[in-house]
Amino acid sequence: MPVLPKQPLIYEINTWVWLDELSRKHKGPVTLSSVPPEEWAAIASCGFDAVWLMGVWQRSPIGMRLARGLAPLLEE
Repeated sequence: MPVLPKQPLIYEINTWVWLDELSRKHKGPVTLSSVPPEEWAAIASCGFDAVWLMGVWQRSPIGMRLARGLAPLLEE
């Protein structure tokens, strides 16, 4: 793995949203293990040093229920 610069330029992706958008774009389910190479290449071509996949975790039923009940999240 390459050594990152002292102040790396990091591209943060909201993973669940991104995978949903890619699934729509590619007209079928896209998971982290099946992201098309051209999508990674598009990110790499932007010159970032690293990608941070924000929100990569298993959603719990209670967490989903709570999130669906928060007005600010629903408005967003």
